[in-house]
Amino acid sequence: MYLGRVVIIVFSIIVLSGCSLSIEEASEKTLNAVEQSLSEENNEANEKSGQISYYLPPQYTVDSESNNNIVLTYKDQTFILFVNPYEQKDSEVLYQSTVESYDSPEVTESFSNEGEFGYVIIDEIDNNEDELYEITVGVGGVKMTTVTNTNNMEESANVMMDVVSSVIVEELGN
Repeated sequence: MYLGRVVIIVFSIIVLSGCSLSIEEASEKTLNAVEQSLSEENNEANEKSGQISYYLPPQYTVDSESNNNIVLTYKDQTFILFVNPYEQKDSEVLYQSTVESYDSPEVTESFSNEGEFGYVIIDEIDNNEDELYEITVGVGGVKMTTVTNTNNMEESANVMMDVVSSVIVEELGN
């Protein structure tokens, strides 16, 4: 009887650990999703905050807004949208400054397509037992960041790219 329980527990651990993606697999899927999303048609903006219009996916809620930051939530996951209204969609300034803010990120990848500069940055969160990663995706002067696990990374990045790609900034002074 005791041996049967041990076998079941060991089998359960093997099955459960086999269900999560490695960071390498998750990163590859995430990069492919973001690069593909950059080449797709942008979603139409359906939400507005000050001079910023953007696509808010279904079931996402706006938690807070300030001049350049919008905090969104989906279920229990928080997303931070940052917009630098002075940078265009082909700008690399925000990407460079974001990369420099990390010690040694797992992934830094950039893409260019039809005048847009897209990027993904993935960094493991230190001292976490849940194997969580901070992921940032961006286009030019717009970026979005969240914390997720490897199983949810691709989906999160895809939705984040939908939001980031949709951002329209009204000209200052209008």
